[in-house]
Amino acid sequence: MRLLITCCLCLLGHFIVGSIWTKNVAAAVQSGGYSDRSIQASAVVGPATVIPAGEQITLRSKILGEDRTIFVALPASYAYSTENYPVLYLTDAPYCFAQTRTTAAFLAAELIIPELIVVGITNPDRTHDLYATRADFKLNGRTLPFPNSGNADRFLEFIAKELIPWTESSYRTSGVRVLAGVSAGGYFALHSVRIEPQLFQFVIAASPWLAWDDGKELKELLRFIASSRFQVRTLFLSYAAEISEGPGMRANVESVIAALKSRNDRSLHWASRSYPEETHDTTVLKAYYDGLRMAFAGWNPPRDPKTNMLVGSLEDLLVYYAKEGDRLGIRITPPERVVNELGYQYLRTGNSTTAVDAFRFNVENYPESANAWDSLGEGLERLGKRDEALASYRKAVALGEKNHVPNLDHLRQNLLRLTKSSAM
Repeated sequence: MRLLITCCLCLLGHFIVGSIWTKNVAAAVQSGGYSDRSIQASAVVGPATVIPAGEQITLRSKILGEDRTIFVALPASYAYSTENYPVLYLTDAPYCFAQTRTTAAFLAAELIIPELIVVGITNPDRTHDLYATRADFKLNGRTLPFPNSGNADRFLEFIAKELIPWTESSYRTSGVRVLAGVSAGGYFALHSVRIEPQLFQFVIAASPWLAWDDGKELKELLRFIASSRFQVRTLFLSYAAEISEGPGMRANVESVIAALKSRNDRSLHWASRSYPEETHDTTVLKAYYDGLRMAFAGWNPPRDPKTNMLVGSLEDLLVYYAKEGDRLGIRITPPERVVNELGYQYLRTGNSTTAVDAFRFNVENYPESANAWDSLGEGLERLGKRDEALASYRKAVALGEKNHVPNLDHLRQNLLRLTKSSAM
């Protein structure tokens, strides 16, 4: 019965646990279990600042014949940069969106993956949206009916023809698309590989429930993987503890892994993980973390393992990201912050001319970046080109004010310092 609840109604447990936890905390506070003395002893200084976590949007879908709620989280740099970003699409947004958004932000902050736009899709009826065939859930002689199941192809059409075009017209996107799903969502992610093989470059399928409808999708998927139509560039699969998911989950995922191995395709990147300490409900956190790391494994350029400094020149970075772009099927300009880091490495070693070359590359490719112009100003100042440096600092401040960048005070200080120095 535990397996039945886990695989088909996994969201229900989270909502129940959440409500119980909230009531228990409230009761503890009311009964004195939590002291309010620390609150009484503290004072709030200044107004509270809202920390952005994303926005909720309702899209009217002609394909689905209904309105659908979408969650969107933009990278921290989106408001004050001109970069284009990959997009991570998620099923089961109420369950997965918050933790996946923060996972992506953490990995991007560590330069392990690029910053991502995260788009979460709500699924009010999961078996309706995420399974491709009409079937009932069967286990140990018991049957749980799902009369509305089997609409995955229509849901995929909504994503391909409505959601993705809306996203790519509303936000600055790079053309790189990732799809991630868990359980029924993992099934759907693999189904999308077969039905729309060029729609997503990366697919993450955590504990995909391939036993649905007596394994029909699994059989079709195995045949598809062996064919020439299989075109996904990167695929990540995982499964959790057998006691939670049953022996069939591991066997089904392992059969997909065997099919991938048999292709012997050097252009295909894939990996799998097992999480024996995680349940079907908890595996998604680790699976998405590992899946994103694997998908963008080549994003961070070579570094010296002892110093963590970038290895090579600007030309080396251009070659490196050109190869990464070939892998992803798009053109990639070296990220602004990586080139900026390289420029400051040159400044620290006294190679100001080469540093300025790197900073000029950034202002040419990211002309709306206040930080790029500020860095160029610092490099020009080191070369003794004060007038050019002042012009760069003024440009940085103007862009900083326009885009409300968080380091605006620093930009103004650089301009003020050199202005005063030049007047003496």
